[in-house]
Amino acid sequence: MATGVAHWVERGKRLIENPQLMTLLVVLDLAAYFAGLMFWYGNVMTDPATPMWAWPFIPDCPLFGLLGGLGLLMVIAQRRWTAVAQEQGQRLMWIAALIALAVWLSTYVPGASDGWKQQEAMFALLSWVLLIVAICFRRPPVWLLGIFAFGQIKYGIWTITAWLLYWRSTAEILGSPNFSFDSISMTIAHIGLAAQGIVLLTYFRPTRGAAWAALLWFGVSDFVDYGLGFYPAIPRQLVSLEVVQWSTITVTVVLVALYWLYSISFDPIRPVTTQTQR
Repeated sequence: MATGVAHWVERGKRLIENPQLMTLLVVLDLAAYFAGLMFWYGNVMTDPATPMWAWPFIPDCPLFGLLGGLGLLMVIAQRRWTAVAQEQGQRLMWIAALIALAVWLSTYVPGASDGWKQQEAMFALLSWVLLIVAICFRRPPVWLLGIFAFGQIKYGIWTITAWLLYWRSTAEILGSPNFSFDSISMTIAHIGLAAQGIVLLTYFRPTRGAAWAALLWFGVSDFVDYGLGFYPAIPRQLVSLEVVQWSTITVTVVLVALYWLYSISFDPIRPVTTQTQR
């Protein structure tokens, strides 16, 4: 059975490694990033009262959708591309990062319109992401890939849970679930987000360092969301904030535990004990 699963995993990898499909995936992740930052998180990210240090912890799904797509690109490049192609890909990432950095800094130029200035957080995060990817493109550290995959799975589950609660509440009020276009399309999209994180996980083995990094990052993220009140917009009259809060914290704990157990099971430096008969 394990051999059969491994066979299908490898077939799935070969599919996702198709250049046209990989390009489409990154383009979709980039489009979702801009859409999420402008519409779903727009009010918070354009609010001058939102501190800069909190920016990376607020737009959960669109940010990790982009990070995960670029993470897949990095591991596929490392696995399939020639050294020359990897060098060219890294060079392109540096160019994209510098362009994004210039666009971000342009929001501070005197005379810029108020509407343009409000996009500073969106372009700042994009430039930071591209800089990280440019630096790590040829040798992405496992702990960084671990954060990327963790975030995709965690926030995919978060959104699916929120919409399930929405459907349950509307069923109780209206007699049947309100399967609106937003609820269906976003649920499908976030199933894809979680699936993308699982696919990324098949390219590396989480280490103990990855488990600690995930615990630190997402522990802070959960505190920023529910301790400081920067959680995503939800219809509070239909979706219980407490249920969403504790379900996402539970996902953080469970995924960290799985990372840790996986790292113990597959740690190559772990000593092997043998028993001798007496």
